Amino acid sequence: MNIGRRGFLWALLSVGLSACAPPVPYRVSSGGIVSLDWALAETLIVLGHPPVGVVAASDWDRFVIEPRLPSTVADLGLQQELNFELIAGLQPDLILISPFLEHLQPQLTRIAQTWNLSVYSAGATPLSNRMDIAKELALFVGENSQGMAYLLEFSQFLETQRKKIAGLNKRPIVIVSFVDNRHVRIYGGSSLYAEVLDCLGITNGWDKPVGYFGFSTIGIEKLSTLGDVEFIAVEPVPQGISNALESSPIWQNLPFIKTNHWGMLEPVFMYGGVPSANRMVRLLSSYLESKWA
Repeated sequence: MNIGRRGFLWALLSVGLSACAPPVPYRVSSGGIVSLDWALAETLIVLGHPPVGVVAASDWDRFVIEPRLPSTVADLGLQQELNFELIAGLQPDLILISPFLEHLQPQLTRIAQTWNLSVYSAGATPLSNRMDIAKELALFVGENSQGMAYLLEFSQFLETQRKKIAGLNKRPIVIVSFVDNRHVRIYGGSSLYAEVLDCLGITNGWDKPVGYFGFSTIGIEKLSTLGDVEFIAVEPVPQGISNALESSPIWQNLPFIKTNHWGMLEPVFMYGGVPSANRMVRLLSSYLESKWA
């Protein structure tokens, strides 16, 4: 399904919320919300209700970047090493978790009620599900009007960029992130990156099966089968990769390297919500307008 069409985008904004209801009513004067998921945290920030604590806050500026994480937000540690004492000390009214932290629910519910939300959902397109999550959170924190305005602005921006790109000299795009100098994650299927390509009317150069999160890990030698695509690697890149690739015969002989049809994109959180999708549309559009004009 290509949601990069005006009619569908407007329809998407008008659909109802899912059956997943908030566990408690929220009050602005309450203890606040802890988020153990970055996609949910970034959505709260754009709604004007940043969480009081977030998981792995020290890594935010490396992987998420936008929206900016307020300095007042507590760093709760890594997902596998959560600081439960700090979470309890924040006295939150609600803890947002993803399905991948369900095993921690017994410990977390001793501190506060939990709400399990996921930007991944079987049977829903990645972006439509993220927009539904944004609407649920907006309604929950009492910012329904602001939430709908944000989604409408994003939808209109997406449509504007799609029209701009339609007039460029397009070719299929492949989006990857480097694992090391011999392997990449290549994105398709249910990934946020692939969905943005689809919304912008761009063909994804990788049409093979991918995993649940929308990517497969492959050796760089397999990139030779892609032909002369536009190859885009999303930062951050592991240290030493650039030097290793410069001396790699396999890399230097790839079709898109020989034609200089490749480049780097600033970090975009691939597991993110609508704010990450918005950042991806903006960065990718800017890249393509400079490369394909």
